[in-house]
Amino acid sequence: MQETNLTAKTIYRPIPFLLSVFSITWLCAILMTITDYNAHPVLFTVLDFLENASPLICVFVLLKKPLSPMPSLFHFLLGKAGHPAFYLIVLFLFAAQFFNFYCFRLPETGCTIPAFLSIFAGQLLLGGGLEEAGWRGYLLPCFARKWHILLSATVTSLIWVFWHLPYFIIPESLHTGQNFLSYTLIGIVTGFILTAIYLLTKSVLLCMLFHSWQNTLVMTLPAATANSWFMLTFLILGAVSALLCLNLHRPDHKSH
Repeated sequence: MQETNLTAKTIYRPIPFLLSVFSITWLCAILMTITDYNAHPVLFTVLDFLENASPLICVFVLLKKPLSPMPSLFHFLLGKAGHPAFYLIVLFLFAAQFFNFYCFRLPETGCTIPAFLSIFAGQLLLGGGLEEAGWRGYLLPCFARKWHILLSATVTSLIWVFWHLPYFIIPESLHTGQNFLSYTLIGIVTGFILTAIYLLTKSVLLCMLFHSWQNTLVMTLPAATANSWFMLTFLILGAVSALLCLNLHRPDHKSH
């Protein structure tokens, strides 16, 4: 699978990117911990948006020139047309994640379709989906130029997990009280899935959609990490994604 023209000519600057992203996110998190949502809902919402969107904002600043032509921006978001089977694999990953979350705990959901779709739209436009422009759209290709794809995916995922640390201290955050080790494992496995989606399609938008999809599932039905079947299925998805990454990033595959 060849690199896109945009990716091939991009000059990556990972250190400025990470310094900027972490500074914006952690500053917003600190301000959110001292801001009363009930007294200042607009301010709290703006800070929350900036916190989630910091990777997207920093990418647009760093890639302002290469992304300024509209076709380049669309190429960055949509990727390039690939084999139809690749999109079927991506659809399978979406469906498998939904099945895994809901199959074992269907009676507990109590979630209607309109509620699910509204949360999904919020995550895509205002929440976690915005991050993917930075993690899979910028940092992963940067590392993959020099490192093995699985190492690149793992390091990107670990940075992504560490970036979430402030969410564990914000009052009433989704991550408050979670086990950080379990969260790290889930982050790495999810990182492999997102890397596979990116390599299959070169589409940042599809990564954003999957990230929003998983966030919506977690928000409507928290991950059953204590359920061995749930974790086994989740790990199998990660292993399948890792194998896809290895196959898609082989030198002989990239030359075609």
